Amino acid sequence: MDTSLVYFSISDIKIVTARHILSEAGIESFTINKKDSAYAGILGGKVELYVRTDQQEDARKVLEESGVLEE
Repeated sequence: MDTSLVYFSISDIKIVTARHILSEAGIESFTINKKDSAYAGILGGKVELYVRTDQQEDARKVLEESGVLEE
């Protein structure tokens, strides 16, 4: 399964909100938490939100319409 990054944030709450919005739209997603010590490094970490590549366009549209992604 090919996946694409659609959103990232340092805020867990924003990621949970984005995942909920996508779920309500029928789009499955998963996260990679890069806040732990293996990824963080000097700049700190973030949480990345991924969807299947064939749903990337729909996911971005849903997140833009909900105000999660600012244009």
